Amino acid sequence: MPRPSLPAGLDHRYEIRAEIGCGATGTVYHAWDTFAQRDVALKVAHAQIFKSDDPDQALVRKSWLNEVHLAGNLHHPYIVDVFDAGFGDDCAWLVMEYLPGGTLEPFTRPDNLKPVAEVLEIVYKCASALDYACRAGIVHRDIKPANLQFIASGEAKVCDFGAAYWSKGSDDTTQVMDIGSLAYMAPELFRQWVTPQADIYALGVVLHQLLTGKRPFDAPDQAALMYKILNGTRDPLTSFRPDLPESLNPLLDRMLARNLEERFANWPSVLSALSTHSTRAQQAHPQATERPAESELYDQLRQLALLKPLDDAKLWELLRISSWRKVPAGTVLMYEGAKAVSCYLLLTGDAKVMQQGKLIALLDPGTLFGELAFAEPKPAPRNATVVAATDVVIGKWPYSRLTSASSGLQSRMLQIFFRLAAERLRQSDERYLRLYRQHVNKDDMLS
Repeated sequence: MPRPSLPAGLDHRYEIRAEIGCGATGTVYHAWDTFAQRDVALKVAHAQIFKSDDPDQALVRKSWLNEVHLAGNLHHPYIVDVFDAGFGDDCAWLVMEYLPGGTLEPFTRPDNLKPVAEVLEIVYKCASALDYACRAGIVHRDIKPANLQFIASGEAKVCDFGAAYWSKGSDDTTQVMDIGSLAYMAPELFRQWVTPQADIYALGVVLHQLLTGKRPFDAPDQAALMYKILNGTRDPLTSFRPDLPESLNPLLDRMLARNLEERFANWPSVLSALSTHSTRAQQAHPQATERPAESELYDQLRQLALLKPLDDAKLWELLRISSWRKVPAGTVLMYEGAKAVSCYLLLTGDAKVMQQGKLIALLDPGTLFGELAFAEPKPAPRNATVVAATDVVIGKWPYSRLTSASSGLQSRMLQIFFRLAAERLRQSDERYLRLYRQHVNKDDMLS
């Protein structure tokens, strides 16, 4: 391919491998970063948008400046990483992580739909990313399948924040109004009323598309489409696909409600609802008895006081390096005398701690155990057996995966381990003090 013309300075750092796509505002290349030694996606604005007095081009310029301005402010495992960004008098560019899987658009065709459980997992992770952005004061305003990058089964990343509204931004020159994709625009955006609920509406449209291959409202021209969005009635899911669960209709009704008071009020309520439906969808499959849905696990983990020190990115990382099982009562979770190579989290259910066949403790839901040996230079033998007293959900982190995790996650996990050790030492001291007092009182009575 002919060597593309890059903004000054970029051609020395990035080797163009292939053109990924070209649109009205810019071209995206697969490139090799010769400094960082990694594949990247290099997005370069068309030069003509900086040389025209056309009002439409002025809006495009503003969108580019907005995305460059936001670059580096969002760090979440389900938001595309931006490594570098910049602009000049006649150019703008973004350097992003290279994701070869493409967008979610191919999975919105009726002949190429993904299973319901996988769709709900994808949408849950996108909702988690948008919740994070919302807490940073950012409303995306252009959520659609083309702006959601497919990563792997059950995973996608949010990209393209060119239309985003930054409520905490101090520079109003980068705020973009009157922009977005009409089919995914919430009714209030037609009145330039920006709320986080606009992204909830747009993600609801995407969910409808991924489930049925159709948008909830469609029309041959923009005026008719706007009328349908404002006044039309959504057909039930089963009219498009008879095998879809009827219970998904109320979920979409709340995501797509025209009235803000009837729509989900915030992202945590959306995440909770998606988690519930994801669990139901997975339970319809035989393998559901082995591993819970990731959305269900994340939703439960983020509510544990124990893991409050972990932000979204670290919690998702912890989930990725763990293995989870649903096991019946009586299952041995940890063996006395076995080498200590992992720590465990009892997420649901109860467990018994046994030593030489005798009961020495009971474990409640949300208890971490087996973590103290993480500090040992060599695997030490376990000094107790842990048995499921009821049906439980148990998670396991091999020490080797924790030691190879990011420094941020390791630091936070060590803080959690230290706090647990200090709490258990305090409880042990209190027990010994009570026993000592009982012994002293007994001696006093005898004397």
